[in-house]
Amino acid sequence: MFISFWQLFLTNFRMLYRNWRGMFFNIFLPVFLYLAISKISGNAPGSNTITYSEYLLPGIIAMTIMQTGIFSLAYWLVDLKARGVIKRLLVTPLSNFEMVGSLIASRLVLMAIQIGIIIFIGIWYFKTSIPGSGLAILLLMIMGGAVFLGIGFAVSSFAKTFEEAAPITTILNLLFTFLGNIFFPTNNLPVVLKVIASKLPITYSTRLVFHSYVWFVRILWIKPSFDLNQLFL
Repeated sequence: MFISFWQLFLTNFRMLYRNWRGMFFNIFLPVFLYLAISKISGNAPGSNTITYSEYLLPGIIAMTIMQTGIFSLAYWLVDLKARGVIKRLLVTPLSNFEMVGSLIASRLVLMAIQIGIIIFIGIWYFKTSIPGSGLAILLLMIMGGAVFLGIGFAVSSFAKTFEEAAPITTILNLLFTFLGNIFFPTNNLPVVLKVIASKLPITYSTRLVFHSYVWFVRILWIKPSFDLNQLFL
């Protein structure tokens, strides 16, 4: 069982990094957004002490988890479904755990690589603080990945073709990106949008990254030099 799972995992992961178009959107696009937006901006909204790159880092991490969970999985499963690959896999001796588990594991590894690259750029280029402990980020990746991979599975179950999946994922991406505390705080939005934002999983993913930092500095008895609660809550 383990050998079959490992082979499926390697196959899924190879197909991920061999898809250069998918790798661009999953890895290079979040990195480019973080570099470009942080470079042209000064301080974070509503703060004179925290730079925008420090504010943006938790949101970009959460956005990366979201996009990898939804896009890479939904499009992949829809493509396999359209080509009849899933039906052929179901008649093999492979268990559902091996098939689904290998898909999830390969995406989680990709998320870890993405988050590592983004944090490295934040620390090395923008001199930002580490957003929490490595264990906290790992737990966040697993929990957030489970949520957004679940959404990816749901999209692939409704959509039979890429043309059906694309509008659904685009709407979700726009909704999560602009109402998820990623690029700007949502506490100044109109009441209706604020209520919608409070129901989105991306909002809580961003806050979890933020709180992992708060817990980390409190354990070390370090007082943050800026009011994080005012920015994120």
